[in-house]
Amino acid sequence: MVTFPAVIESGSEAKLCASLLKPNESLVMNIYLVHGDQSTLLLQEKAEEEFHSCFNFQTPLVEAESVQTMKVELQGKNFKMTEERKVVFRRFNPLTFIQTDKPIYIPGQTVNFRVVTMDKYFVPFDQKDSQNNRIGQWTNISSTRWILQLSHELNPEARQGNYKLRAFIGERVITHYFKVKKYVLPKFEITMKAPKEISFGDSDMNMEVCGKYTFGQPVAGKARVEVCRELLRYTTQTDLISPCLVETTEMSEMGCASFTLDTSVFFNSTNERFLKRHLTVKMNVTEEGTENTLGKSEMIILTYESGKATFTELPEIYEHGSVIQGKIKLAHLNGAPLQNKEVYLLEVFSSDGSSTVTVQSAGDTHLFDVNQDNKLLYQEKQLQNVPAKYSIEVKGSTCVSVQVAQFYNIPTPTEDKTLRIDAKLEGDCKKTFGQYLLLNFTVNYNGPQERSNMVIVDIKLLSGFTADTSLVTSLVERVDSKDDHVIGYLKEVPKNIPVNLQIKLKQVLPVKNLKPAVIKVYDYYQTSDQSETEYTSHCE
Repeated sequence: MVTFPAVIESGSEAKLCASLLKPNESLVMNIYLVHGDQSTLLLQEKAEEEFHSCFNFQTPLVEAESVQTMKVELQGKNFKMTEERKVVFRRFNPLTFIQTDKPIYIPGQTVNFRVVTMDKYFVPFDQKDSQNNRIGQWTNISSTRWILQLSHELNPEARQGNYKLRAFIGERVITHYFKVKKYVLPKFEITMKAPKEISFGDSDMNMEVCGKYTFGQPVAGKARVEVCRELLRYTTQTDLISPCLVETTEMSEMGCASFTLDTSVFFNSTNERFLKRHLTVKMNVTEEGTENTLGKSEMIILTYESGKATFTELPEIYEHGSVIQGKIKLAHLNGAPLQNKEVYLLEVFSSDGSSTVTVQSAGDTHLFDVNQDNKLLYQEKQLQNVPAKYSIEVKGSTCVSVQVAQFYNIPTPTEDKTLRIDAKLEGDCKKTFGQYLLLNFTVNYNGPQERSNMVIVDIKLLSGFTADTSLVTSLVERVDSKDDHVIGYLKEVPKNIPVNLQIKLKQVLPVKNLKPAVIKVYDYYQTSDQSETEYTSHCE
């Protein structure tokens, strides 16, 4: 018996263990590592008695991933056995991070940064400005204890915009972005008080915003609040308008402003099904004299609950037949007491009794009998006289659950596809086996927003191929490999600006009559917004 890991890091020292149990004659065990036409002897052991031993061997260096064969031969005078098993040698890239001492710099300031990695040599180290002009470069730099610390002084007239730091380690590129712009630290801050959720039955909503200087004094100026119930993102009707309320008022001597808004404008709309189930609140405070403005935003959930009922002061343990005493507390969603409301306390369980339910309109009557024999039976009847006004009446000594279901046809709005993907495979077809191919694909977004949500790219690999999963672009959040798929997570895709990506494919197993594979792109939050295309090897 020979044991070894199924996946081994290339270029490392791996362990292999061999056991021979109760041999009947003198045997020779040979263990080979086979790759193509090459065969390497890893172990030769001659034994007449059983043994168990482990040894280390140096694994081969591979570029990305290589599937090879571990071959075991056991031979004696009257006995011969051969067994082969696959082993994968995979190259694991070290993790590298670039950090700056702050995300935003003023022209003329010094950018202090460090690179943390498990490797120790960085060749070259590069830095470019927002116009893609190189403004600093470090080459052949060695780190100390896996941390490389450097700095660069920005020109006082440096362009404002996004800058990037790039570290090159072999073929890998690690990028970090920072901003350069002229800015002034805010002299005051604002706090905002708004309910977390409101009910569809509420008629008004109270909010407050306060501004204070960093030294504690209240801010004098004006406060503005804007509350909107936005349209669903994928609404196809273009003539709809989001209902909004806007109010402006002066700040008090305490540096605060209070608002009471009539929320009825957000409810009972004929376009209810096109509106989101939350309100978006934006509050701004403008400082008097300087016109400096700071803002904050919140989201308020809309709910059909008008309040909450809770039991209090109930005993933790009670005996059957005893009298249970306690209290019921009614409160608004904001916690304020709910007064002058009737409270019904029902005994849900009853061991005997029956009830009759009558559902009736001017020209339609239905009776339901609920007793101990059919209390768990679901009963249903069709209402024939619709539309009409129906009444429900229950007589008896038991609790009955009644549900009315209305079904009507609302045409499902057609959703425009906002994402598109194109793919093309390139590479040298001279080799009959072990080809390296480049899969180039482009993701486009043409939706109503300036940029998309997070986008998922799902790449099905061609049969017999593996992939280098290092998608080099700042928009890639992460890349996962699962079975024969490579899944990339894009932070966003700008509107009408193609995002070009590339992965390297390597053939590890020869496959005849290779079939096309599918590459699919879809919105992370709206998976129905998707597009797909096929690609295949051009070498056949």
